[in-house]
Amino acid sequence: MATIFRRNDAMSFKVGETVGPYKIVQHIGQGGMATIYKAYQTTLDRYVALKIMHPALKEDRSFVMRLQREATVIAKLNHPNIVAVHDFREHEGIPFLVLHFIEGKTLKDVLKEQKLNKQQILNIIRPVADALNYAHSRGVLHRDVKPSNILIDNDGHVYLSDFGLARIAQSGESTASQDMMIGSPHYLSPEQAKSEPVDARTDVYSLGVILYEMFVGRVPFIAETTYATILAQINDTPPAPRAFNSKVPIAVEQVLLKALAKNPADRFASIREMMRALENAVRGPREEDDPAAPIPLVEYKPAPDSVSPQPVRRADDKKQPEANALHPLRRAADKVKPATPRASADRKRRASWLPLAIAALVLLAFVACVGIVVATFIPGLMSSPTPVRVTLTTPTRAGVIAPTATGGILVPGISATPAQSPTRAASPTVAAALRGKIAYSLATGDAADNRTIFIADVDGTDARAIVEFGLWPSLSPDGKQIAYYRIKDEGIYVANRDGSGARKIVTGETCCVQWSPDGKRLMYLQGKLKVGDTKIIIANPDGTGRAEVTAGFSPAWAPEGNRIVYTACQPGTTSCGLYTYDLRANRATMITRDDGKTPHWSPRGDKIVYHADSGGFTNLFVVNPDGSGRAQLTSGRGNTGQAVWSLDGSFIFFRSDQDGKAWGIFVMRADGTGRRLLINNAPPDGDLWARELLSVGP
Repeated sequence: MATIFRRNDAMSFKVGETVGPYKIVQHIGQGGMATIYKAYQTTLDRYVALKIMHPALKEDRSFVMRLQREATVIAKLNHPNIVAVHDFREHEGIPFLVLHFIEGKTLKDVLKEQKLNKQQILNIIRPVADALNYAHSRGVLHRDVKPSNILIDNDGHVYLSDFGLARIAQSGESTASQDMMIGSPHYLSPEQAKSEPVDARTDVYSLGVILYEMFVGRVPFIAETTYATILAQINDTPPAPRAFNSKVPIAVEQVLLKALAKNPADRFASIREMMRALENAVRGPREEDDPAAPIPLVEYKPAPDSVSPQPVRRADDKKQPEANALHPLRRAADKVKPATPRASADRKRRASWLPLAIAALVLLAFVACVGIVVATFIPGLMSSPTPVRVTLTTPTRAGVIAPTATGGILVPGISATPAQSPTRAASPTVAAALRGKIAYSLATGDAADNRTIFIADVDGTDARAIVEFGLWPSLSPDGKQIAYYRIKDEGIYVANRDGSGARKIVTGETCCVQWSPDGKRLMYLQGKLKVGDTKIIIANPDGTGRAEVTAGFSPAWAPEGNRIVYTACQPGTTSCGLYTYDLRANRATMITRDDGKTPHWSPRGDKIVYHADSGGFTNLFVVNPDGSGRAQLTSGRGNTGQAVWSLDGSFIFFRSDQDGKAWGIFVMRADGTGRRLLINNAPPDGDLWARELLSVGP
């Protein structure tokens, strides 16, 4: 018989307790088999989430070993839209996972708060689909895809969480649920409900249910009990979406119903195939289907994550003011309208296995815990800087990425149609919470030193000229200051963000200044601007305390501030590439051999974007910090480079000459899709483009 743990039994860790390098600061939530805490990791100065298994489970060493094996596999899923597993540990024999800590909301909360238009639905589902495609390509099934496992942080970045229930679909290993049925009944595929072997199409079904819910306003099957819901998943035909909402396009309805086919062979073969069909359906020919118009929904009827005789309760708001916390396992407060399932002889024949399966489901439905806390925090808007008087031509705005804000959660919106766009690819979107700035320099005259630094919103609007004769701008992490090189005075300056209060801190041949992530240091190059002739220097913001790090070019900080990445050549050879340098251990490691330049570390520290030669042209690449996973992001027949990540890591800004046609500043998604021209750009002088820098800040 399955054991149902009492809630208080798992509270073996206490707020204020230190477990290894982790100081527990808040209890977030608790399920039947795990407790989630917010913790501060002292060694890396960051918050993490600890998912601590029930103490009774430590007696089952086979369970602990299996958990560790699966954690090892999931930790290798290095994707910007998957909640990262940082570590697996044991404390006094109790196993726990260390997870990436996220502040935000779940899709379940979003759907209860607001209506989404078709484009917003796509903007949320795309990264989820990307995450699933990535996991499937590595033999990992999620098997518990549901709205409470789709997280949207305060910057609008979308994550797929809780692969803890996933099983590894490897050759020779059965994926049949022989010992248990896992998943949530409202999003459970028929084959999963029957404990049959599953493949990637089980996640197609679950994602199809979510899409149905997003377009229609309710899940396909709503019943009073888990038993009835599972029977409906196995036997009943999904109601036509247009029966509940006539505004759902017919083409979209066809996609949803195919995704929800009972037989996996009748569904889309992959998430990628389903998304391609959905994108085409949303772009359908019907004039009345305005993709930017909200879809009228029926009264929203949220599906509970699980049906249980002992519901999980939210933490008391008065006792836990920070834990208005989104916990994926909390029971929905809204009442679910019951629907009586049809009786059938076939259903009775198939029901013999259901009691045991449901008993397992009641226990296992609580496993899906994710370490997140909701803080309803929206960054305040910075006041617009006062422009300096400069006689020049303002750069042409080619397109606008128009963020959309609705309700409490800020959901990505759709871009306005640009006057000029390099491709017909779907435009990337920026979350409304990303009210950041981008700093760049443009040629504003014929002379080589006629370059002006501008600051604009990240969508390319509200461009303000702030510094004449300036290059290599770098916004401080708090967005209040800017560092740059002034051509006429040959030195590095630090000024207020509007260009006022400028003070020279370094004189001479210098280049490429950058603020450290904590804003307490500056890094720049000293010497002739040529690989092999420059030294990387770190100093205080006032220019004092200068220290030479190493010889190199185009350096960039890691987000934790203890490492840098830069270009260098091996002594006495022409073998050049990217290196990482550990500032604490004074150790350099070569990670590429492709003569890469202008690298930039992602905000999460898991990727580095840079430009390098590609068949005689220059394109963007991305690589893991250890040198693995190198992938090409662009494939133009021209010059593309100087890339920087958006503040949340969802997008990449870069310069490109559009295959030799005309220079501009572009933005695209982190996977290289959705390229959009932001700002038309006068051509850089000579090879200066290869050393020019963009900077993004709050």
